[in-house]
Amino acid sequence: MEYPYAETGKRIWQLRKKQGLTRERLAEMADISVQFLADIEKGRKNMTVTTLRKLASSLLVTTDYIVNGENSQGSETEKELIELCKSLSSEQQMYASKLLRIFIEATEK
Repeated sequence: MEYPYAETGKRIWQLRKKQGLTRERLAEMADISVQFLADIEKGRKNMTVTTLRKLASSLLVTTDYIVNGENSQGSETEKELIELCKSLSSEQQMYASKLLRIFIEATEK
């Protein structure tokens, strides 16, 4: 059975639109090209786990939601982080996302 990339892409597109993000802005936040994001949204290309994590972080949702369309319960810490992120301006979200990626990279080594 083949994975339905179009469904995943549609969820990303819907989240982006709901949050008022342009494709250019989301691509910048997730550190991917605009064309690659367009291909993902249209179900033409698959993404790596790293890209999935970056998109989920940028869209303030879980990777489960993007992949399966389901909201996972998540830990209390995860819920708290999501709520904190929702309270930030778009510029603050961009900086927080960059800082979080730096933190993740630093602690994975």
